[in-house]
Amino acid sequence: MSTAFVVGATGAVGSELVKLLADSSKFSKVVLLARRSVDAASGDKFVQKTVDFDKLEENSDDVRNLDVAFCALGTTRGKSGADGFYKVDHDYVMSAAKLAKENGVKQFVLVSSGSADDKSRFLYLKTKGEVEKEIGELNFEKFVIMRPGLIETKRDEFRFGEFAASVVLKPLRLVSNKFSSSATEIAQAMINATQTEESGKHIWDNVKIIEEAKKYSA
Repeated sequence: MSTAFVVGATGAVGSELVKLLADSSKFSKVVLLARRSVDAASGDKFVQKTVDFDKLEENSDDVRNLDVAFCALGTTRGKSGADGFYKVDHDYVMSAAKLAKENGVKQFVLVSSGSADDKSRFLYLKTKGEVEKEIGELNFEKFVIMRPGLIETKRDEFRFGEFAASVVLKPLRLVSNKFSSSATEIAQAMINATQTEESGKHIWDNVKIIEEAKKYSA
């Protein structure tokens, strides 16, 4: 069995990931680094640490020599403003990646976005692309990037853009797996990504995510 730490455990994908890890026979220990406690993290395998993401390096001892880092951190420009979005989706994600690398974690699994591109004119896609590039330069033994389309989930806050996109894209899922996936499917694919012996950098698009989710077993 493997050991891991999770950042972003209270978000849409992260909370589903925690639920799956609770029941997974593949992981014996999971450290959650979060600003608040995670209700779904029940069981002896979980270690919860309340952290300040501006001082994440202070949690080195908590993650030393674990096998896997799962990162599902993220916010929106609408919720946090442009500067706040970049701080979370770039700075905090990079802090988590550096923390993992400096403490011997071998695998890093990242939730990014379809069409991520560090040369994009759009802040969201540019930021996601920059993070993918910079984590790649840290040279983890395995780096797997999840690039989902629209993430199907129930959120506490209403996001008009996601709602409008879901109205358009949901019917398309009947004929194609390119456009959307559920938070649960993404979390299932993240766990599956850690179970292969392949090394290096891998990008899983929405089609691959759904394909892997169908194979998932606890």
